[in-house]
Amino acid sequence: MSKIGIGFIGCGGIHNNHAKALADNPDAYIACAMDVNEDAVKKHQGNYGTECGTTRLDELLANDAVQAVVVCTPTGLHPEHAIAAAQAGKHVLCEKPMALTVAEAERMAQACADAGVVLQIAFVRHFCNEWLKLREIIQSGAIGRPVVWRSVSASGGPASPWFFSKKLGGGPFIDGAVHNYDFARFTFGDATGVCANLRTMRDDSDAWDTGTAIVDFTAGDQLIMCWSWGLPKSETRISAGSAHDILGPGGAITFTGEALKVTTPAGEELVSFEPDGGLEWFKKQMAHFIGCVQTGSQPETGGREGIEATRIAEAILNIGDQPAVVKL
Repeated sequence: MSKIGIGFIGCGGIHNNHAKALADNPDAYIACAMDVNEDAVKKHQGNYGTECGTTRLDELLANDAVQAVVVCTPTGLHPEHAIAAAQAGKHVLCEKPMALTVAEAERMAQACADAGVVLQIAFVRHFCNEWLKLREIIQSGAIGRPVVWRSVSASGGPASPWFFSKKLGGGPFIDGAVHNYDFARFTFGDATGVCANLRTMRDDSDAWDTGTAIVDFTAGDQLIMCWSWGLPKSETRISAGSAHDILGPGGAITFTGEALKVTTPAGEELVSFEPDGGLEWFKKQMAHFIGCVQTGSQPETGGREGIEATRIAEAILNIGDQPAVVKL
C-alpha cells in the first residue's frame, strides 16, 4: 500500500506535534504545507524537508499528492478550511476545538459525510496512557460513583493573541477546556446541563479568560472547572499550576499528569502506568487517523465527539454572556 500524502493547513505551533508524529510513521508522509504566512511555510520546510509549500489553500487542495489534511489554523477558521478540504475529497484531521459553535461543527461533519471522507478531531487524551488509566480507575468504581471531577488551572495562557479573540479562539473555556469536556463525556456519558460564572481579566482579550464552570452528566457525575488565562504575561511564564482531583463517595483520586494517587478508607495507593511523553500521544493519534483513512473506518474521536464537546463549551460561553446572579 502506498504512503498517504498529508497536507498541513496552518503551520503554527501545534502543527509541529503532528508533523513530528509523522516523522516515524511508515504509512504516511508530509506532501505539502500551507500557511498564509510565508515565513511559517518556509520554517516548516526547513524543519521537515517538505518540498511543496504554499500560501494558498486552493493550491494545496488541488495537489493530487495530498490525500488528507491536518487543520491547524485558529478555531474560528476550522469550518472554512475543513469544509473546503472535504469538498476537494481530502480526509480531515482537525485540531480541537472542532469549531466555535455547534452549528459550524455540524456543517463540518455534514460536509465530510457528504464527501465520504474521514473526519477525526484531535482529542489526543484518548491516546494517552495516563488519561486512559484515570478513566479505567473511575469506571472500575474504586472510589464509588457518581464522582465530582475538580479541575483547577491558571496561567497567562498561550502566546498567540488569537486565542483571546472571541471570533477566532474563544478563550480557555472552549480552547483548553474542550479537552475536559470531551474526556468527561468519554468517561461519564452525555452532559445534561451546565452553569458558569465567567469574566475577563486581561485588557487584550475580548473573550472570557477566567471563571468557574460546572457540567453535570447523565449518571450524576460532575465536572467543576476553575480556570484562568488571566495571569500577567512576562518573559518567564507565570502559572499557578494545574491539578485534577476526582472525589467519590468511597474515596478520591489526585492526578497531576505525573502520578495517580487513589485514597480510600483502606489507605493510599500510587497507581502505576506506563508513562508516555506528549509526542507519543500524537504519534498514536496520527496512526489512528492514517488507519481510518486506509480502511474507511470511523475514528474514535469523530464528528459526534467534536460536536458534543462544542455543545458544552457553547452553552458555558453563552451563560457568560448573560449570567444568572442570585443576590443575597
